[in-house]
Amino acid sequence: MSLHDQENFIKEIHPFDTLSKHALDTAFKNMDIAYYTKDTILISPQKLSDSFFIIIKGEVNEYNNDELTSVYHEQDEFDADSLLYNKTDSTFIVSEDLICYELKKSTFLHLIASNKEFESFFLKNISARLQTLKNKEYGSDISSFMFSKVSDIYIHTPCLVLADCSIKDAIEQSMKKGTSTIIVKDGVRYGVITDSVLKKDVLLVGKALSSPVIEIAKFPFVCVQKDEFLFSVLLTIIKHDIKRVGVIEDGNIIGLLKQADILSYFANHTHIVAVKIAKSTTIEELRVASNDVNKTIKSLYDKSLKTSYIAKMVAQLNAKIYEKLFNLILPKEYHQRCTLLVMGSEGRDEQIIRTDQDNALIIANGEVVSDYYPYMKIFTKELISFGFPQCEGNIMVNNPYWCKTESQFKEQINTWFLGTDMEHYMNLAIFFDAKYVAGNDTLFEPLKDEIFKLAKQKDVYMAYFAKATLNFKTPISIFSSLKTVDDGIDIKKGGIFAIVQGVRSLALENAVIENATVARIKKLHELNILDKNLASELIEALGLLSRLRLQGHILRLKEGKSINNIIDISHFSKIERDMLKDSLSIVNTFKKFIIHHFRLDNIQ
Repeated sequence: MSLHDQENFIKEIHPFDTLSKHALDTAFKNMDIAYYTKDTILISPQKLSDSFFIIIKGEVNEYNNDELTSVYHEQDEFDADSLLYNKTDSTFIVSEDLICYELKKSTFLHLIASNKEFESFFLKNISARLQTLKNKEYGSDISSFMFSKVSDIYIHTPCLVLADCSIKDAIEQSMKKGTSTIIVKDGVRYGVITDSVLKKDVLLVGKALSSPVIEIAKFPFVCVQKDEFLFSVLLTIIKHDIKRVGVIEDGNIIGLLKQADILSYFANHTHIVAVKIAKSTTIEELRVASNDVNKTIKSLYDKSLKTSYIAKMVAQLNAKIYEKLFNLILPKEYHQRCTLLVMGSEGRDEQIIRTDQDNALIIANGEVVSDYYPYMKIFTKELISFGFPQCEGNIMVNNPYWCKTESQFKEQINTWFLGTDMEHYMNLAIFFDAKYVAGNDTLFEPLKDEIFKLAKQKDVYMAYFAKATLNFKTPISIFSSLKTVDDGIDIKKGGIFAIVQGVRSLALENAVIENATVARIKKLHELNILDKNLASELIEALGLLSRLRLQGHILRLKEGKSINNIIDISHFSKIERDMLKDSLSIVNTFKKFIIHHFRLDNIQ
């Protein structure tokens, strides 16, 4: 490898990419190339090394108490801890013939001492190191927003009247248009009448409603061109200290743009879909609005918005879709006699790409349940047409098991707590994550209270409930070739599920009312169930694993493939591999915590 190649190789490795040219030169001068055969023990508790290793080619396994915890490949580095603390609990063994750089310990420690960013990376705990890697890999990119134009955003239909129109007629027209802003055309100029103008210049002074609007309109009404850049429009709004502008095309006003719309657009694209949902008056209109959600997800993902933020936005949009569809299908007289719930990941606000639908209907006691069945069958059918896949377990409102009265659900909860089969645990977990989206919002809380009451009385049940955290093996060992079956791993089973189920078990045990996993983690830390480090690590790991899952989902959507939770790791960058390994290490640590907390070693 030439000196130039060597420099490029090292510069791509974090945190060496943070070093100055002088510091890099120092590193290069004190770096040797070494070769080790398979099965060579490089580092162990009895054999500390005098070098920091960077792999050029080959593979090294790290074992802790004979358990394989990490596998290192090209561009991976180890073991800073043994150099910093002069001890290690791990054993590093060459598993494939190794060619590597060896950076002298004295030089490594010198770089640590003289470069703050370099030092902080190696001295950080795992969650802080993971955050550093995430920030490097997923930088925020808003440049595309700077080139968005007025035509890219939702333009409100204007209420346009002529100067001689009466105030009364103008108000009636604005009400029909569903807007509180009246635009007045006087020759070639435009004026505006807002609610505040009507209150101040009409209501308070007792002005006759038969008066022409020209007498109260405020001129000029600031307008922008349809092909103008949105960022420029935002500057115009700030400059004039106004809340709305008219949109001009070919010299005529074609619509209205509000300050809130522009600010929302620069934060995300969800407002466009939300407006379409709110204005939908038919199922077909709602279906069109619903189809835009995936486009919004892709846009937000491409702009590197945090996965948790995307999930919250999508959850809000989906909740609006559920509520609107529910109200369009179910006769109005039934609305306050039942509660529509979404459950599972949807209930936790953690489902981004629609993978299935889990929902239930709680019906007020005394109602005839069968009266609701026809509407719920239509509801499920339409949701499927909207792109919400049918639940394989049939956990949907068209299934009578998930469509019944309050008292019937209460009996069902008591049956679930018997725990006579695994389905009881699964159903309780799904229902525990439920949230209200439509109907009467008072019917669900008593059932949630019943769940908490029974959980306090069922220590053995809670242990078996928590044991599901261990259902799937954490796929640390798959890095032996950076491949598994079909070049990927199941990111949900391998990592996300353990965090979600373990945290859910702790939340149920401690009567935590929050639904979202991150919110539950924070509350459990407040209750001193989780210490600060573990709580932080879980939040970081869940964020990274969810991001990789979303990345895989979007890639499959773009390729026209069906959605699953398998992520292809064969083309992962060095940073992505590091992040994934750190996250899976956190999952293993959390599993050990759950085993100890619920005494799972004592149950079969």
